[in-house]
Amino acid sequence: MAIFANNDKQISGNSGNTSIIAQGTKIKGDVISECNLHVDGTLEGNIIAKTNVAIGKNGSVNGSINSEHLVVSGKLMGNCECNIVEILPQGRIDGSITAKELIIEKTGEFVGQSVVYKNNECTNGFDKINKMGLDKSKVAPFSLKKSEDGGESK
Repeated sequence: MAIFANNDKQISGNSGNTSIIAQGTKIKGDVISECNLHVDGTLEGNIIAKTNVAIGKNGSVNGSINSEHLVVSGKLMGNCECNIVEILPQGRIDGSITAKELIIEKTGEFVGQSVVYKNNECTNGFDKINKMGLDKSKVAPFSLKKSEDGGESK
């Protein structure tokens, strides 16, 4: 049984659980998730997800996203740092993208700047929090620092 509409792409991951913010639901605040997250409603806040985040065609996020894989069919107003970012038809991102792989499909929209890393993986914000033993409610989604070779890295 699929829980996604025709234009939404179901993303697979190693976790079988998916949290859903349904259409008609509005949430203000940050979300930290160990499972997949699908947004068809409205979220004003940051997302730190261990695995995958999908913004459905009716979904809207106003904030930063840090995850393994981001698929956008709706709208993201904010920055994202993910290993893979996909903007599907009618999907839109306004902000900066830091990713290992960036895919923009026909009629997908991107307004902002992007940094694509070929050799290094982006460090998942969720993993940073766990390794440092920090309070998850007080951690910024991502940060950049200079690597030894002069390029930017995590």
